[in-house]
Amino acid sequence: MNHASTVQARPIRYPGFGLLFVGWTVLALLAYSRFALLTGGGNTRVLPELIGWLTCYYPWFLLTPLIFRLEEKYPLGTRVMNIVRLAIAGLPFAYIANKLTLLLNVGIAPLFHGSFAASAVEWSIPLREFGLEQALYWFTAGVACLIRNLISLREKERLAAQLSLEKLELENSLRRAELETLRARLNPHFLFNCLQGISTLSQRDPKVAGQMLARLGDLLRVAVKRDAEPESTLKEELSLVEAYVSIETMRFGDRLKVLFAIAEETETALVPTLLLQPLVENAITHGLRSDHQAGSICIESRLEAGRVVLAVSDNGTGISNEQLAELEVGIGLGSTCGRLARMYFDQHAFSIRRLPEGGTEIRITLPLKRKNLLEESSCERN
Repeated sequence: MNHASTVQARPIRYPGFGLLFVGWTVLALLAYSRFALLTGGGNTRVLPELIGWLTCYYPWFLLTPLIFRLEEKYPLGTRVMNIVRLAIAGLPFAYIANKLTLLLNVGIAPLFHGSFAASAVEWSIPLREFGLEQALYWFTAGVACLIRNLISLREKERLAAQLSLEKLELENSLRRAELETLRARLNPHFLFNCLQGISTLSQRDPKVAGQMLARLGDLLRVAVKRDAEPESTLKEELSLVEAYVSIETMRFGDRLKVLFAIAEETETALVPTLLLQPLVENAITHGLRSDHQAGSICIESRLEAGRVVLAVSDNGTGISNEQLAELEVGIGLGSTCGRLARMYFDQHAFSIRRLPEGGTEIRITLPLKRKNLLEESSCERN
């Protein structure tokens, strides 16, 4: 999969001509309504006056897209020089708008047979009309600034959401790659120990060796059929551990006792894939270090304050202070700490301690997550 970022800012899309036409028409109607209210509304030449107001505003409908692009190039509120540039550009805009208004007036005057006031197009602009055109120009520039900022804000939110999604996809891909790397390290380790045990037992006890070989097949089916997902349910993890423990029990016989103390409500909780097996393997290694001592392994799970607590303990000689400091105990244990840190950041806890009665306990606390909360709640209601 190519993880090159595809996040790109899209160009600003301003309102089209249809929306601009409606906007300027509404603005002209509002301005005329205010004028009619202030003058008492007794004038019988309503239609010509209304059209006269529209001819003052419609030239800006044509000029608005140019002002939008001009304000985008020289944004308001960023630099003083941009205001100066926009002010200079406003002079020809105001002049052009005024002349377009006069042209519209002259063009439609014959339709009203002298009831529409129109004058010939002149080169000069009365100061009052120039002030009105300047007000409309700065109004348009202000609207352009508002629209640009709103669109930019939404674009930033879109880019942030897209970046967050790509980051999540990349993290998931890295976790899957990390899981595959961990499997590549552990599976040969499984096979080496198991095949060595089968080779030893094949001469001393062929029946047990056959059973051990069958269990190894079960173990590999459980490990291989699972999709490379970063997390799986605790129940699925336990099935892998049980298959592994059954093989180790055949190897060590009565010297190995494994106790499962699993709270039922934790079985559907999500935990990192291949989390428990390295811990159990490490516990068996240390619990059976002495040839004369029977090894006892305890695997526990429970809920505490809405979090999943997992513990694997043994009755071996205990972990040394050097091993506690350097965290170099068993294959996969050091990498387990790194995986937990990358997957849960500061939302997890990992500890190793020597037990007072002898042995070592590894305790992991994870945030409680379920595979499918909707399905679970539906089952509870039924």
